[in-house]
Amino acid sequence: MDPLIYYVLHVVAAFALTGVTFAACAAPLPEKRRGVMILGGIATLVMVIAGFGLAAKLHYGFPGWLIAKILCWLVLSALGGMAFRKPESARTLSIIALVVIAVAVYCVYYKP
Repeated sequence: MDPLIYYVLHVVAAFALTGVTFAACAAPLPEKRRGVMILGGIATLVMVIAGFGLAAKLHYGFPGWLIAKILCWLVLSALGGMAFRKPESARTLSIIALVVIAVAVYCVYYKP
């Protein structure tokens, strides 16, 4: 399969996961929890499969920047659920999400 397909899937899933995380932080209402968590789970699954598929196609191995991106993915995946568990800390969680996204983007473009 063409690496471009993996790239597009990875980026679209990253946007979806980011949107779901910020939606959970903006309105952590119990009646919205199930739908948001389902969308977040699907987005995180597509993101990780496409990311590892892209890394395999481009023969990256496991450099440090890729491990940092995996950690950013884990944190971003967990933040949506945390917003529903502690709605009073939603603002702090959204700031953490913003920092995690910035670190992930830095890692993909500069590959430190």
